Amino acid sequence: MPNYLLSGLRPWYSPGMDAAARPPWTVLVYTSASRDLEAAVRASVDELADRFQGAPVVVQEGWGGQARRLLLQGAGPTAQGELAQVDMSRPQCLRDFLTWSMGKFPSQHYALVLGGHGAGFPGAITNSDRTAMMRLPELAEAIGSAPQRPDLTVFNTCLMAQAEVAEQLAPVTDTLVASQGKLLGLGLPLAAWSQRLHATVSGPQAADLLVYESAREPGRSPRVASIDLQRWPQMRDQAEKLAQQVLAHPQAVPLLRQSLTACTPPWPRAAERPLSDMLDLGDVARSWAGDVRLPDGLRTAARDTQQQLARCVHSGDPAGSGLSLFLPARPLSQLGSLGAQARTLYEATRWSEKTSWGAALELLMGS
Repeated sequence: MPNYLLSGLRPWYSPGMDAAARPPWTVLVYTSASRDLEAAVRASVDELADRFQGAPVVVQEGWGGQARRLLLQGAGPTAQGELAQVDMSRPQCLRDFLTWSMGKFPSQHYALVLGGHGAGFPGAITNSDRTAMMRLPELAEAIGSAPQRPDLTVFNTCLMAQAEVAEQLAPVTDTLVASQGKLLGLGLPLAAWSQRLHATVSGPQAADLLVYESAREPGRSPRVASIDLQRWPQMRDQAEKLAQQVLAHPQAVPLLRQSLTACTPPWPRAAERPLSDMLDLGDVARSWAGDVRLPDGLRTAARDTQQQLARCVHSGDPAGSGLSLFLPARPLSQLGSLGAQARTLYEATRWSEKTSWGAALELLMGS
């Protein structure tokens, strides 16, 4: 596969310069447009270029089986090499971009923005034909191979504000911003956010700023949240206690199922099931904590889960906690090949490995 022919243009600072003299932030945008997203992806990059006033932005933009690299800094976009034939859904392609961009444009902090299609725990970033997608473990491994750990990873996609995603990315990035639902139009307001990024000094601050800007544009970026992955181990441990309580009280399953039916899914369950079957973890915990018919231990674990969510997740949507959890409405065994695919993808995640939620799902949904 051809490599990019780097332009040889000098960066605005030397890669070998003292770390304190480097720009505070550089935004790295890796965005792949399938045919249904080509117009939106290009318009989003154009918006960044047209309104550029803030942190330097380095872009790898893919469409139609090819890609280009751009630097948005100064007077306007500058091409970084020539067009190349690439498959943006390949983990190696993302690794190459991170190695190149961080090596050529060193910075004190990096924000990595991943654009295109997202599907939650199955993964994100499809190729041009939507025939392949980077699986979640592959995505995390690619980010983990970067020369410098991103302070912030942003999904300018649908459905990635999931516990399963947060668990997978916690070892390789400090903070996550994503939407529980569907992004519309141009997606996240990256241009307005990048203009103010210089005023932030940490991943959580930069993440909260993007959540704030997203809340100002609910027509294009609803249900966006920031997840502090440095606090994630406590959140995962509390979610594990909740799963253990579910497993300890099989007699309560009918009541638990009844509570789940009252929760509103962030994504229409009638579409793209079962991979998109998820519920807001805060809604689930609130419903179980308030049901006096349930065992005291289970209700206590649900209340503690609500409290830990408030410490770890900052949502721009007052109606939700900002974090979803895979909770299929029907047993995967009843869903044929799609159910088998979902099970395979789920079992490949760190969430399945590190928590008991796989067993809890079997109990809740039936075998």
